[in-house]
Amino acid sequence: MKTKKEEKQRLVIGIEYPERRFGVIAMEKGFINADQLWEALVTQKAQVTGDAERRDVGMILKDLGYLSVSQINQVLQTMKAETESRKAVPKLPRRKTRKAEPK
Repeated sequence: MKTKKEEKQRLVIGIEYPERRFGVIAMEKGFINADQLWEALVTQKAQVTGDAERRDVGMILKDLGYLSVSQINQVLQTMKAETESRKAVPKLPRRKTRKAEPK
């Protein structure tokens, strides 16, 4: 969890953090372990390779019996809150760079 000072610093300098993935958040919350996530990812990859429709990792984890619907909703709420906070961070304008003069 970020402190208020870290959050303010992020807001001031406008750093964009990459979006965290469903499985990582589920592990951080203690809902699943790394082996369970790996099993779900392998299952997802096998489905895509076998021309089956791609399923979300959360649904695969539910079908494997590792997550409940309530836990899936908690992870999705966390992802939504992070996405909304990311939108609130102002982006800094890009500096124009000069083209190098030919020698």
